[in-house]
Amino acid sequence: MPDKPTKPDFYSGVPWVYVTVEQAHAHPKGRLNLLLWLIAAYFVATGLLKFALAWQYGAGLGVSLLSSIWPFLTGIGLALRVPWSVVMAAVSTGLTAFALVRGLGTGDSLLTLVEMLVNVGILFYLLDGDRPNLIYRHRYRKYSAAPPPADETA
Repeated sequence: MPDKPTKPDFYSGVPWVYVTVEQAHAHPKGRLNLLLWLIAAYFVATGLLKFALAWQYGAGLGVSLLSSIWPFLTGIGLALRVPWSVVMAAVSTGLTAFALVRGLGTGDSLLTLVEMLVNVGILFYLLDGDRPNLIYRHRYRKYSAAPPPADETA
């Protein structure tokens, strides 16, 4: 039984069916697949790399932690199937975009550009993929929806 009423997707018109957390996580597609594990590992590795780079360039412990904690926690949240981790991934993409714009013309901008492109691709998958929607947003697309009845008076 759905938690919320079925409502159509804004772009495609295909309705979403909302389920409980328990139903979503009990479904075979409610478990992380290899791609989602890789995405979680990517965010954890990004956090650890940011910590190491900040530490190497002489930043203190506090600055190193602050620059790396967000992607690290995003990766942990994605691995633990926490719904807010998708929002954290979106914020991480925004922070990377800010860092890219702020650092344009420096030697670090190429690495930040690659990180930005990867983050945008990940974000699109997390927001639009069927498996991430079931895992993190507890909903699935109802592709079997019957089309509305045709108007026979025309």
